[in-house]
Amino acid sequence: MPGINADIPRWQYPPTSDKEFDYAKLETLDLSQITGSEYENVPAEVVQKIGDAFARDGFIYATNHGLSSEQIHRQFSIAQHAFDGVSEADKARYAAKILEEGDFTGYKPRGHWKLRGVRDQIEHFSLGGQSYTPERREKIFPPALAPLVDEIEEFTEYNHDHIYRKILTVLSLVLKLPPNALWDLASNKDERFDLFRYALYHPPSPDEDVKTDGVRLQGHTDFNAVSLLYSQPIVSLQVLMPDNVWRYVRHVPDALVINLGDAMHFISGGYLKQTIHRVVSPPDASQVPYRRMGVFYFAQFNRSTRLTPLAASPVAASTGTSFFDNGRKSPTAWEWECSRVKAYGQDGSKKTIDGGHEEEEMIGGEKVVHYN
Repeated sequence: MPGINADIPRWQYPPTSDKEFDYAKLETLDLSQITGSEYENVPAEVVQKIGDAFARDGFIYATNHGLSSEQIHRQFSIAQHAFDGVSEADKARYAAKILEEGDFTGYKPRGHWKLRGVRDQIEHFSLGGQSYTPERREKIFPPALAPLVDEIEEFTEYNHDHIYRKILTVLSLVLKLPPNALWDLASNKDERFDLFRYALYHPPSPDEDVKTDGVRLQGHTDFNAVSLLYSQPIVSLQVLMPDNVWRYVRHVPDALVINLGDAMHFISGGYLKQTIHRVVSPPDASQVPYRRMGVFYFAQFNRSTRLTPLAASPVAASTGTSFFDNGRKSPTAWEWECSRVKAYGQDGSKKTIDGGHEEEEMIGGEKVVHYN
């Protein structure tokens, strides 16, 4: 991992809440237990425990990932600089083509999404798998971030080549496939489109919070294969647990919060769960005024990977579940990502269900549910 290459303001973590809330009880994956030159060795009890957790909850914690507290803190400092150290003019100049191309690469401004007529207060800066090539750097990174590009790239590569790869080994074994089976679907550098993101959640006005019942990011599934979230102190993330109750995710210093997305759900025949989650107003009033900073890695399969249940997996086959008209119209990972990016948060053609608390819409021939 890189050292510090540029002098930028240090991020000050918000105070941690000392109150108890209805927290989700999530399993923890000790990544140091996955060993071997190709991360092919995983204890059978780990495969069983994590497989059950991902099939039941869809969310886990991960520890012992090989990154120090200071390396993680540095990324939150860079996230802060990506928003506070870049002018609004440059954010507009390097804006993502979200509606035009279904691509989050670049800056997403506040107000792009809507919930109950209220525009969001979230901005983020996202980088795709091909953002670091010499010809792409100047088109994607504003000048204020130029001294940090190598450092950001190295951190991104560590997430992909070590953390993501280890998780894919575990999931391959869960699906009763060879250890490298899923990695083979994600390791083509020419087809990489994983998304590394810095996000900043600004506190909305009290009136806006009332209109959305405190929901700041609508309940959704992720679109990708595996999502990595670096834990931060503000209690705000909720997951919809198997008993249909929203529960908070507890902050675990230096840990990762990991969940699966649509792509993994589809290729596992629905066995592995892509859990609904959302961001809400902090239940601890002392945390409400603070901005919530986020560091994410949304790991993907190769662009051309078809999202159809893996025929070689007896686990995927045993579910008897099919998607996209029995696979005849299965999109690639890239096609599904683009279609969901374009549609998300745009108040499109949705059917209200469950008394107005849930909405569904058809995307690419598959039903997608949004939870308010």
